[in-house]
Amino acid sequence: MLPEHYCNYLIALYTEGEEQLQAKVEKRKFFFSMDIFFSLLFLSIIGTMIVITYITDVSFGMQTLFLALFVFILVVSFFIFRKKRRNGLLIFITGAFLLLLFTIQINNAFFSSSKKSLYIMLLANCLIWLFGGIWRKQLFFIIAGTIATGTLVIFMYI
Repeated sequence: MLPEHYCNYLIALYTEGEEQLQAKVEKRKFFFSMDIFFSLLFLSIIGTMIVITYITDVSFGMQTLFLALFVFILVVSFFIFRKKRRNGLLIFITGAFLLLLFTIQINNAFFSSSKKSLYIMLLANCLIWLFGGIWRKQLFFIIAGTIATGTLVIFMYI
């Protein structure tokens, strides 16, 4: 019988404004579960790629197919994160690990696990991390790229 704005006023008055807080909390739970889902997805992508690369005897072509599938999942996730205005650092970290694993796959497939070529490819990978971190202003990649480059240079000359 009362107009809607009167009803909303009375509900807010009697619940002391807690109805609006409950709606915000429920919305936050959705984002929390989305974060957990994507974190587990990215972790499982890295774990699956490690298993495919090192534990199973899968051909290089099949490994590349799996890598392409995982990169597609990362690209779709990037657009979802961008639409929801979420931080995409987790996507970049997962992509960096996939790049590292693919670098090792390329070395094993084309250079017969040569140490010298592996060092050069890993150095290029670390520099990509470093310059990517500087370009995107991601402190994680700047630190990881710097430490990895320094460690790799030390191991190259030992």
